[in-house]
Amino acid sequence: MKILAFGATNSRNSINQQFARYTASLVPNAEVEVLDLNDYELPIFSFEREEQLGQPELAQKFYKKLGEADAIIISFAEHNGSYAVAYKNTFDWVSRINQKV
Repeated sequence: MKILAFGATNSRNSINQQFARYTASLVPNAEVEVLDLNDYELPIFSFEREEQLGQPELAQKFYKKLGEADAIIISFAEHNGSYAVAYKNTFDWVSRINQKV
């Protein structure tokens, strides 16, 4: 079983990143890949940028990683009562590749 884990934040010191890694390590005999959203930094999504850029390569790579996993563990950071903008922006780009992401 291949597990993809990440903290839904761009904080380099995120407890959420640590929690996602730890949680994935509890699954016996799993191949675990931990992603860092900083490795998939994308411009702020807008329809105009999408028209200019199409689907950025980093968004395509992130989408591919999601599709290759048997399970996904996400530890969400809370910022002002919502999830982190770094995750939301990544999700916006990836959902334009496939809305049912």
